[in-house]
Formats: sequence, structure tokens, C-alpha cells
Amino acid sequence: MLRLMIIFVLLRKVCLSDIILNGETNVLFGQNALLSCELSNPSGVKQVSWERLRDGENADTLATFSERYKDYVHQDYVGKVTITSSFSSSSIVIKNLTFEDEACYMCSFKVYPSGPKRKTFCLTVKGISKITASVNSSSSDSEVTVSCSATGKPTPILHWKSTEKDQNLSALKILTKLNSDGSNTTTSVLKLPLSQFQWKYVECVAKSDGVEERSQVSLVDKDQNKKEEKSATLRNYTITILLLLIVSIVIIALVLNVRLKDKAEFTVFASTA
Repeated sequence: MLRLMIIFVLLRKVCLSDIILNGETNVLFGQNALLSCELSNPSGVKQVSWERLRDGENADTLATFSERYKDYVHQDYVGKVTITSSFSSSSIVIKNLTFEDEACYMCSFKVYPSGPKRKTFCLTVKGISKITASVNSSSSDSEVTVSCSATGKPTPILHWKSTEKDQNLSALKILTKLNSDGSNTTTSVLKLPLSQFQWKYVECVAKSDGVEERSQVSLVDKDQNKKEEKSATLRNYTITILLLLIVSIVIIALVLNVRLKDKAEFTVFASTA
């Protein structure tokens, strides 16, 4: 019995070694993942399939290749997955990766009469999917509170910077939440005394395993911005009108001066005649 088990394990290893897998194990959020597999001896292959495997879930078939149907993507993954196959090799592209696409993917060759040959490839998705920064409502005129949230994997690390002066700012509170897709959302809250902080913008910087994203937030009230823009526009109009008025006066003065000279010359000429 023990000898049979050893033979079975050795045969299984041989079957698995027949398949060569290629592809990147770590891919950034939003990019495409290319996975490919190749069978050294395709004799007897009737079908090639790709399945997604997750803990606690049944295997989910993404795409298949067969003599009858050729390359076929299952309905739920049309637009998300593409497949290019033959009986000896197959490749799939998983587009616009999200954290939900992080899983193990199995390439399977259905061989007659020996049975299926399979090999599994596990994919890790990293990066930052979202970052937002905003000004929170405050009851005080002497300070302003801003918050920033970033979602990613591994857990994003947040810090604040002034955009108009090279200065790092310390957060008042930092919270972290685990999401259903395995990513984490980090939220940072910053309170700024306006008497000590005279700049118009602050910037939230999120970092996750070499990936960096930024979000800028304005500390100036929108109504105040509109008033400043209106005032600047009015100043521009006033300056333009004054310049036009000065140019007009200069032109009129030059014209009058020329006419007076012409009149004087005509008078002298008439008296001489």
C-alpha cells in the first residue's frame, strides 16, 4: 500500500512538471495581468481551462478552449478576461485588476485517457485604489480640520505636507479599517490653528509598498475664493480701462499738437504771401 502511495505521488509530480507557468505574481492595482501555461506533450488534450480559486469558495471557471468552441470566455467575465489558446499552450489577460482579483488561478489540460493535468499560479494585487482629502466643518474661526482617506494594499501610510512651504505636519488622529476585498482604508485627521498656519493648501501623501498618491485640499473658503477672484478681475478691468484712457489722452494730445503746428505754419505762410 505504501509503495502504491509513493508511486502515485511521484506520478502526480511528473504530471505537474509537464506544465510550465509564466506570469508576474505581483501586479499593481489597475494594471493588466498576463498568465500563461504550456504543456510539453499535448497528445490527447481535449480541453484547456482557467479557474479561479479562493479560500472557502468553489472553483470559478473563467475561460476555456476546446476543438468545438475554440477560445471561450464565460459570460460573467466577458470584457474582464481574454484568452488565447491552443492544445499545447494557453494564456489569459485579466484586465484592470482590483483587489478582488487577488487569488490563485489554475491552468488545467484535460487529457484523454490519462486525466487532467493542472498547475496553479497565485496572484497578488498591490497599490492604492483611491485617495480623497477634504475640509471638515468647524465651529471655530481660529482653526480648521482636514481629513484624508486612502484605500490600498498593503495598508497605506499617510502624512501631511504644506504645498507652499517645505513642512511636514503631524496628524491628530489616524484610523484603519479592513475592507471586504482585503484592502485597508487609512484615515488621517489634521487640525490646524489658522494663526500659525497662513498657507492656502495642504497635501495628503499616501504610500503603499513603493506606490505613492497625493491629494491636495484648499484651506480657503470657496466664497472667499470667489470674492478674491472677483476682486482680482475688477482690478484687471480697472487697470485696462486706465491704460486705454491714458493711451487715448496721449493720442488726442499728439493729434492736437500736430494740428496746432500745421495751423501755425499756415498762418506764417499766409502772412508772408
